[in-house]
Amino acid sequence: MRQHVPGRIALALLAGAAVGIAPVGPAQAHVSVSPAQAAPGGFTTLTFRVPNERAEAATTSVRIVMPEATPITSAAVHKLAGWRATVEDGPLTAPVKVGSATVTEAITSVTWTAATAEDAIDGNQFQEFSVSVGPLPTTGDRIVFKALQTYADGVISRWIEEPQAGGPEPENPAIVLRLTEAAASGVDEHGMPITAAPPTAVGDRPAGVALAVAVAGVVLGAAALLLGLLNRTLGKPRR
Repeated sequence: MRQHVPGRIALALLAGAAVGIAPVGPAQAHVSVSPAQAAPGGFTTLTFRVPNERAEAATTSVRIVMPEATPITSAAVHKLAGWRATVEDGPLTAPVKVGSATVTEAITSVTWTAATAEDAIDGNQFQEFSVSVGPLPTTGDRIVFKALQTYADGVISRWIEEPQAGGPEPENPAIVLRLTEAAASGVDEHGMPITAAPPTAVGDRPAGVALAVAVAGVVLGAAALLLGLLNRTLGKPRR
């Protein structure tokens, strides 16, 4: 019996390619936040990235639940075409000391809802939802947000399990924002990223003036060289 080795190799290669392009499982398509770190006590603009993890249904609503243990008293959403945002607040179960103040009411949730079926997150798409929040807690090293992702068929993915240090990632992980003083250097008092301005001076002169002086020097030098050559040419006696 003949063995078609080349044919078997081709089949093996095709099988390997099929495995390589297999879709990523739902456990890897969880809701995430950017930036992942923020400064304690300040404001920050958080962007929640929500991928659609189901090919058969579109995401029509996303709700971010604010924690009572680390209350946030202010939230302003970034306007997003095709989505309606609702910010809810209410009394806390028990007062929480935040710095020198006692907080009894805080933001409880922010919900984005697609205006139409066309605006929903479909297929392998994702959407980003931004909200400015603060002031952040001055104690603790993290804030945990829970997310509820609702699909057009009524199914809800609950991203509510808090990851534990040193442990494996949960199947349905909640969103963790780390609090660190190092994050304060990259944002202003409103939580917006600081863009470093390019140098505007060389020595005591503005960069534009220095460049103009350098160009003028090159032009004058070239003109002097041409003038010298012209004088030598005109000065030669004719034979």
